[in-house]
Amino acid sequence: MLTVVNDGEPMRGELQQEVMRTLWHTGDASVEEVRCALPQARRSAYTTIQTVLNRLADRGLVSRARAGRVIRYRARISEADYLSRSLDTILAGASEEARRGALVNLAERLPADELAALRRAGDGRPRR
Repeated sequence: MLTVVNDGEPMRGELQQEVMRTLWHTGDASVEEVRCALPQARRSAYTTIQTVLNRLADRGLVSRARAGRVIRYRARISEADYLSRSLDTILAGASEEARRGALVNLAERLPADELAALRRAGDGRPRR
C-alpha cells in the first residue's frame, strides 16, 4: 500500500477516524457509500462526509479518482502504518524516559499472543 502522507499528525476528530476505518474496511467507496457504512450515530450529512474525505485527501491520507459521475475515495496508508506514524509523532515530543515508559506500558498491556508476535518480529532486527 502506498504510504505517502503529507501530515504525520493524528487524525483530527472522531468522524475522521470513523471515515478512515470505513475506507480501511471497504477498500474504496463513494461519499454516499462511506456515509451509509458509518454507524448511525456518526451518519452526518452528505456534504459533511464529503468535506471530511476532501480534507483527508488534502492531507495525503486518501486518494480520489473519478469513476463516471462519482468520485471514489481510497485510503493511501494502511491502518498499521497510520498508527505507527501517529505513535511516532506523539512519542517524538517526549523525553527518552517518558518514551520508554510509555512503550513498556503498552507492551505490558498486550495479550500474550501479541507480545509473542512482537518478540518474534524483533528477533531478526538489528539492535541499536
